[in-house]
Amino acid sequence: MKNKLYKIFLLGFVLTFASCSKDYLETKPVDQLTEEDMFKNIVNAKAALNGTYRLLYQQLSGSEEDGHAAMMIAMDYLGEDVVFSARGTDQFYYTHRWQDHRHPENSLPLFAYRLYYRIISNANIILERIDGVPDATDREKTTIKGECLSLRAFGHFMLVQLYAKRYVGGAVNDQRGVQIMTKHSLESFPMSTVEEVYKQINDDLDLSLTYLNGAPKRLYKTHIDKSVALGLKARVCLTQQNYADAATFALQAVQNYSLMSRIDYLSGFNSIQNDEWMWGIQQKEEQVPTYGAFYAYMSSNFNSTHTRTNPKMINLQLYNTISATDVRKKMWCDDVNDTENYPGVINGIKLTPVEGQKRVRLMHNKFRVQNPVSRAGDIPLMRASEMYLIAAEALVEGGTANVPAAQDVLYTLAKNRDPLYTKPQDRDPVEPIPSQSSFRTEILNQRRIELWGEGFRFLDLKRRNQALARGLKNTTGVTSVWANVTSVAVGSNAWQFKIPQREIDGNPFLTDADQNP
Repeated sequence: MKNKLYKIFLLGFVLTFASCSKDYLETKPVDQLTEEDMFKNIVNAKAALNGTYRLLYQQLSGSEEDGHAAMMIAMDYLGEDVVFSARGTDQFYYTHRWQDHRHPENSLPLFAYRLYYRIISNANIILERIDGVPDATDREKTTIKGECLSLRAFGHFMLVQLYAKRYVGGAVNDQRGVQIMTKHSLESFPMSTVEEVYKQINDDLDLSLTYLNGAPKRLYKTHIDKSVALGLKARVCLTQQNYADAATFALQAVQNYSLMSRIDYLSGFNSIQNDEWMWGIQQKEEQVPTYGAFYAYMSSNFNSTHTRTNPKMINLQLYNTISATDVRKKMWCDDVNDTENYPGVINGIKLTPVEGQKRVRLMHNKFRVQNPVSRAGDIPLMRASEMYLIAAEALVEGGTANVPAAQDVLYTLAKNRDPLYTKPQDRDPVEPIPSQSSFRTEILNQRRIELWGEGFRFLDLKRRNQALARGLKNTTGVTSVWANVTSVAVGSNAWQFKIPQREIDGNPFLTDADQNP
């Protein structure tokens, strides 16, 4: 294979998977570009890296396959906090019903598998070749290595969370994980254990932090810098129940960021220039596919059939926990007749609410396109608020002695969102320090409210070993006919994505007997 020309976006471990047909490099079409061309100079090498980042939102095949942005939608549609108001379109409908990820021939398991291994494969190619770029400085090489190691860790992290059983802190995690890919190859590899996968993830992030330490300030938040690598490390530690390190890394990650103002909070969550955004996607008009894109499914104002017929609501029980003085209360419509503040989908020509659209109480107004005739918009991948929530959760899990410190961390975020927020210790003069259990619940509710629609809920339930409990229409707003599944017990096999059948068939280390149950 050494002399074979191949695309940098070829999925590197199952030959039967199709390579991506779009042209990502800015030099010349990918199918005309040899590996030697990619690393002939630093300009081409950086273009290859940019193309790897673009996989985070680039459509692979179908209209539900817009990179990691599509997986963010899937993760929340699998949860209980994003509620369907109607059946809507077929897009993500069977994901919401807990059907798509549980069949090895379905699109979702195949898409996610291809996506994250494709990111890993691209990162490996760059890691293997960057030292040979003749005009690259040492600093350019180490910075690119740091970014690629974090991307590789991100890919493995997503895969092991989706396709394996959850990590259990303090246990021997010898349950089957996923393939570890640390070199570019067209060969298959055996599955590693969950413990081995997490060791690789942590090794990559630790080395990434070494390489990114002292790197020049990044030009764009679309790229990973040291703060983002610290944030990824905090996510991993939280998932492993390594709470002390999770809190430490989260607070380090957020040091140079400020929380957004209440005015900015109501501006539509569509600008990567927001002070609070640490890492994000900047999707331009010319990069939006003919069908699909994050804002076609998650915006409240773009006039897509998906949104027009099925505006997404918040779980009623969760909504009722939000204080009336909290700016986040305004993310969801409390008065279905308030078209001024909650116009719903907009006619792109008249710039007025579309007639005949479905309107329901608690439909969201969080994500909005800036231009209602376009589905283009920036997408948040990591925000400073998440880091405060990780630190608060990690601290409270450290024991009762850490509750005061957890209160201080959460107060920074909650006071920003609600000027009347007070610490529990200031609410009850008789018992100023809340119990670990009660304050844990408060932190987790804050996380659900703050990160609604940003792709965390399914994985949060899984890592915390919590059951899915969607409730019913009179309690949460969920309609069982559309949701199909209203509860999933902890430990259920349904928390694992099926391994794609094409991987089972193409990997000599696997047989049908190795399929996830």
